[in-house]
Amino acid sequence: MFPIMRFKVEDRSMEPAIRAGDYVVVNRLVYALRNPSKGDIIVLRHPKEKKKFLIKRISVVTNSNEYYVVGDNKDFSQDSRHFGPIKQSSIIGKVWFHVKS
Repeated sequence: MFPIMRFKVEDRSMEPAIRAGDYVVVNRLVYALRNPSKGDIIVLRHPKEKKKFLIKRISVVTNSNEYYVVGDNKDFSQDSRHFGPIKQSSIIGKVWFHVKS
């Protein structure tokens, strides 16, 4: 497993901070050292379409280690409002930085 991955953003769900066409660099090891936190921007596997990846912000962390995730651009985001909370096992990693296209 490579500790760093790169993903191309394909939708508008995180605008204006991260736009379609931008690239994000994801740290896959950070959550081996600590738990995800509210406010973290993450890449996760789509809960219903396992081959699809999403980029979202953690909005709520529950006591049972479930995470509610949302897109900053709520009008164009498919997130926990649609599919509910996610488990930590769905998280690929934390966005370390992004490169604008």
